[in-house]
Amino acid sequence: MALYADKGRNLDAWLKTVTYYSQQKTEMTEQSRSMSLRHCVGVPDDLGDVLEFRIPSANAADKETEHAALPPRGWNSYDAFCWIISEQEFLESADIVAKRLLPHGYEYVVVDYLWYRKKVKGAHIDSEGIDLIDEWGRMVPDPERWPSSKGGKGFTEIAKKVHDIGLKFGIHVMKGISTQAVNANTLIYDYDKGGPYMEAGRQWRAQDIAIKEKPCAWMPHGFMAVNTKLGAGKAFLRSLHKQYADWGVDFVKHDCAFGDDLDEGEIAVVSEVFKGQQNRPIIYSLSPGTSATPAMAQKINGLANMYRVTGDDWDSWPDVAAHFSVARDFAAANMTGALGLKGKSWPDLDMLPLGWLTDANSTQGPYRACKLTQDEQKTQFPYINGGKGGATGPSAGAIASGVRSWIATGRKGEIYLAFFNLNNAKTTIWAEIADLSKAIPGWKIKPPCKGTEIWSGKDFGVMKKSVWAEVETHGCALFVLNCN
Repeated sequence: MALYADKGRNLDAWLKTVTYYSQQKTEMTEQSRSMSLRHCVGVPDDLGDVLEFRIPSANAADKETEHAALPPRGWNSYDAFCWIISEQEFLESADIVAKRLLPHGYEYVVVDYLWYRKKVKGAHIDSEGIDLIDEWGRMVPDPERWPSSKGGKGFTEIAKKVHDIGLKFGIHVMKGISTQAVNANTLIYDYDKGGPYMEAGRQWRAQDIAIKEKPCAWMPHGFMAVNTKLGAGKAFLRSLHKQYADWGVDFVKHDCAFGDDLDEGEIAVVSEVFKGQQNRPIIYSLSPGTSATPAMAQKINGLANMYRVTGDDWDSWPDVAAHFSVARDFAAANMTGALGLKGKSWPDLDMLPLGWLTDANSTQGPYRACKLTQDEQKTQFPYINGGKGGATGPSAGAIASGVRSWIATGRKGEIYLAFFNLNNAKTTIWAEIADLSKAIPGWKIKPPCKGTEIWSGKDFGVMKKSVWAEVETHGCALFVLNCN
């Protein structure tokens, strides 16, 4: 989920994806290499043939009293830059977000992983011995890529610049302690006392807390778990995340801590640190989502604000299609907008890889366009799942599993209804207006309805019995309805 200034790429097409309520194209001066935005699951209850997403109030009072009252939205550098993004590239992207996406709720800009790795020949995601750490074994930005970090400033200057343009700043971090710190056997820092951690009459070091037999599954040479049953282990994690708060960080993506790498002990310790943050609340996001289930999420949702529920999502149709069932399952388990750290928590379907991208585990920046068709990109943007809908089309055998629908209510009484065609052929999809009430408790929807389809701008006029659309292969239709 990244943006990058590129004079050869027009942002307008991707902004239309974000501002899908707009029916008019707008000429813009900023350009984009990538717009892979983060979007959380937005479907809480399986109520039959159609599902509903009731958006919480977004008034100022609610925002002040409830953390993550709405799914956090923003962008991340990974899909366009992998790990090699520089300070200049990041700030250029942040400036575009502030000007064009912030008005639509996209407020976080996040530096993804390995911001502490030296960009030298042969460096890759599981390199060992070329990371930057301080005397306490904590990761610090590579000053060659992040020059404002020199002099022990960390990301303080970057965070200030991001805040000055109205955005919030985030970073990706790994679980546990780095192999580099363990090999150096650095001292553990006691944040509260301002010196080496002391217990039982001695100073504690990295090798005292490291659990070498529990490395990160996808970066085994980089990081390993820490023993959170030890006071020194807790002190190390506390020193890490307190430092991030001191830098001005608003969002922490904590990787190798969920899914296949679930570490409840570390999540609990980090959550406790963020729970105590009063001046600047921090969004706490967990990753990865491989093998994540609603039952697993129920163990930690109260400790975090977001948690991945899928593997990495790239620009391929199988990735898009597979996520519908995942969204359905977490919605049916009432996990969307459930209790979270100091507010609410949201299942996270990973980033939207739209625009100008790189490849997974790459050491080059953005160089290729998104491989999804325009219809597939429109389907992925709402990235939300519904139940089975009525359909007719040439792929009759795929209809039962190839159609999804979604419903939401607006703040002015309007109804939003989306159809998704997962089939490999154009399909006509419809819903009976009288049945929509079944999906929205407390609402009595009666025909007729007046409706407009957002993507095409087509005015369907008065619909007396049903809402229908011919939906392109892998495409979607999004209606705004005003009913009796």
